[in-house]
Amino acid sequence: MLDLIPFRHRHGVPDVFEEMEDVFKKMWKGSLLHDLVPDFESDWSPRLDVSETDAAIEVIADLPGLDKKDIDISLDRDILVIKGEKKEEHKETDKHVHRIERRSGSFYRALRLPVEVKSEEIDASFKKGVLKITLPKSEEAIKKVAHIEVH
Repeated sequence: MLDLIPFRHRHGVPDVFEEMEDVFKKMWKGSLLHDLVPDFESDWSPRLDVSETDAAIEVIADLPGLDKKDIDISLDRDILVIKGEKKEEHKETDKHVHRIERRSGSFYRALRLPVEVKSEEIDASFKKGVLKITLPKSEEAIKKVAHIEVH
């Protein structure tokens, strides 16, 4: 039965997650959101946490195994772009490999910011594989927040 299903195989085992990812990519192709993702194939994608305070937007990304020089961050109007590359660590040895799950290759994440930020005051730090970007809100964005008292 599995012969009828076009699964990718690694060492004889189908990679169902890669197949599901391909289905979702095909589903989004042609949508407005698809324009935020470039056409090159991404081997992996770091996970992001995005939070907001009254004063700033904070983005935290897990980028294990990368160095600062491997990361590129840019802001194009209201789109924050984080991209880079994790080098492959594969070496030819006499080991018999049972499983390879760690990903390498290029990544690209684009995030539309919910408010205008002060681009000249953005701060980014990278420690122990964790990237933290703090994007201070513009004065106009801070003024737009209306606190409403409940009676």
